[in-house]
Amino acid sequence: MSRLSPDATAAVLAPETEKVFLHLLTIETSGGAVLRFVDNNQNVTSRGHEYIAAGFTIILPEQTGDAPRPCRLAIDNTDLAIFQAVKQAAEQDVFAAVCVITADTPDVYERGPLEYRLRNVRASKETVEAEVYDFYLVDRKFPKGTYTPEDFEGLFF
Repeated sequence: MSRLSPDATAAVLAPETEKVFLHLLTIETSGGAVLRFVDNNQNVTSRGHEYIAAGFTIILPEQTGDAPRPCRLAIDNTDLAIFQAVKQAAEQDVFAAVCVITADTPDVYERGPLEYRLRNVRASKETVEAEVYDFYLVDRKFPKGTYTPEDFEGLFF
């Protein structure tokens, strides 16, 4: 697990802080379209890319052994470009990356990028919604282990 910067750690542990944590969301399609958003009321430039201020919520997968809960992404459909990108990506793979930064040091990723695959993308006049999947869930073998005579001689007589 990566560690936070000393300034971010102090801000998280302080009873009060002036630090503002922001989420950067990058959505890419296999066709090459890229959309960048920040959950702020002003645009932010991070590592040479401008992130557009937009309201969005993302529920990410939990890192527990329990059954996975549904993971969702919802972006306020405030810009026609969002809807057009979703419409053009109808038959393409759509990926999302989420990073956490502080407003005063936008080029330092405190956490991330966490990469996900988006499926079942839907758009209405209010929001664009998608289901969020971890890459490791797609690549995971099932079942994890196999019982073969070579590995478990005592099971086979």
